[in-house]
Amino acid sequence: MLGYGATISFGCNIGAFFGGIVSGSMHGWLWLVGAIIGSYLGIWIRPVFKLSRT
Repeated sequence: MLGYGATISFGCNIGAFFGGIVSGSMHGWLWLVGAIIGSYLGIWIRPVFKLSRT
C-alpha cells in the first residue's frame, strides 16, 4: 500500500520511480540504475564502518 500511495501522490522518490517507469520516461529508468548501483555500493562499504549484514 505504501508503494501505491507514493505512486498516486508523486511526492517521494518511490513515486518518482514508479511514475517514471509507467510513463516510459527516461528518468524512471535512470533512477532504477542509480538505485541498483547505490545498493551495491552501500552493501560493499558496510564492512568499512564495521556494520553487520543483518
